[in-house]
Amino acid sequence: MPISENMTDKSIQADDPKTTLLLGAINMDLLIETERLARAGETFVCDRLYTSGGGKAGNQSVAAARFAGDAGGAVKMFGRVGDDAFGNELRGFMSDQGVDMSTVTTDAEIETGVAIIFIDPTGENFVHAIYGGNGKCGDVEADATIDAMSDTGVLLVQQEIPLECSLRAMVAARERGMTVVLDPAPAISIVDVPDGFYASADILTPNAIEAEALSGVVINDIDSAERAADKIRELHGCECVIVTMAGEGVFVASDGLRGHMPPFEVDAVATVAAGDAFAGVLGRALCEGNNLENAIRLAMAAGALCVSRAGTQSAMPYRNEVLALVASSS
Repeated sequence: MPISENMTDKSIQADDPKTTLLLGAINMDLLIETERLARAGETFVCDRLYTSGGGKAGNQSVAAARFAGDAGGAVKMFGRVGDDAFGNELRGFMSDQGVDMSTVTTDAEIETGVAIIFIDPTGENFVHAIYGGNGKCGDVEADATIDAMSDTGVLLVQQEIPLECSLRAMVAARERGMTVVLDPAPAISIVDVPDGFYASADILTPNAIEAEALSGVVINDIDSAERAADKIRELHGCECVIVTMAGEGVFVASDGLRGHMPPFEVDAVATVAAGDAFAGVLGRALCEGNNLENAIRLAMAAGALCVSRAGTQSAMPYRNEVLALVASSS
């Protein structure tokens, strides 16, 4: 059964929205717009260079905070940056967006993570990352996340910091009755994943490439996305799998909700942070009391708005923009 497109409740907000926690990578992104990538031994002149805060958890935290706006409920970030200019700039910018950065570790022994991102004329991106402080996340960050779990609704995690750190927090969150949303990005070999890692998430949000890696199913249409989602649930014990397919929308497979949800139509400028916009707003919307279908529609609107503008953290939409896009398509 296809999911209804006629969502009437745009944001069913709880009287007392719970806190959203994010554990993961914080980077400074160096974005380069180029007609093409240079060949080996070639110098190719590109069109534009600009910087933006990044890292999947960093992006998702800004997406969640901008969607939260004045609606209440904190957004707290847990991770590690260097004691350097990039780290200081990220702290300042993310704090200004409403993200609580007080629990982010500053490490004078290592640099802040950096990602160099090439963007071609179609908006497609090619990412080269230096994880820096992100790779040093461990017990300090896991313990801080666990200590903050009272009155918390959702924990968002990804695959850019050591997975053992994330797993500790995920298990603790599940024990406390929280919802755990795992963005399995970037795609990694299954042999490198700790036992029980994916089963410790309530909701898994892979893109098509990541879903292929998790399922072994090649995705080229909605039917194959459905097969991949079902295979992921079977292999990894996840309760809910949402396969994001860029311009094709999403396919969601869970016991209570199943089907294809079509995309919002926008002109793509850069796709680099679309998945992060989706995950961040999904987690925040669930904290506000939205049901899963409504939360996904809000998240899809956020992802669509994000790809329509340049940047990563700076491209994250605000609450009023997301609600307006959903309302205009009803």
